Order: sequence, then C-alpha cells, then structure tokens
Amino acid sequence: MTRLWLWMLIAVDVVLLFPGFYMASQAVGIARVDQASAEAMGVAVLFMALPVFCLAAPYAAWRALSVRRDNANALALAAMPILYAAFLTLFIVW
Repeated sequence: MTRLWLWMLIAVDVVLLFPGFYMASQAVGIARVDQASAEAMGVAVLFMALPVFCLAAPYAAWRALSVRRDNANALALAAMPILYAAFLTLFIVW
C-alpha cells in the first residue's frame, strides 16, 4: 500500500513541476526588473525552490523506501512539495 501512495504522490509532484518552473521563471523576471528590491530577490528564491523540491523529494522518497519497505518517512518526503506549494499559495494570498 505504501508503494501505491508513493506513486500517487510522485505523480502529483510531477504535475507540480511544470507550474513550479513557470512560477520560478516569472519570479526571476520580476526580480530582474526590480533590481534594487531585496524582497523581490527573496520571493524569487522562494519560488525557485519549488521545482527543486519537486525533483529532489521523489528521488529521496524512493531511496528511503528502498531501504525499508514500509516507511512512512518516504511518504512524508514525497508530500513535501505539495506542502511547500500550499505554503507558496498562502504566501501569495497574504
């Protein structure tokens, strides 16, 4: 059952990867226009982390699952990009 959940979370991470790349490129473009603002650079770094999480977390989760077959930590690792995307959504709203 853990592998099924892991595959589902990895699929969601892959789906989040493409909007993550788009949001990161747009944030870098805004930071490039507003060069004097440290806040714009900070926001760009926050948005650039999402694609990195979407790539690194499934790999780390798969490795954690290969060490121990029934590992809840692997599922938590695979869910981290989803939680980070929720954080960024709240960050944008507020």
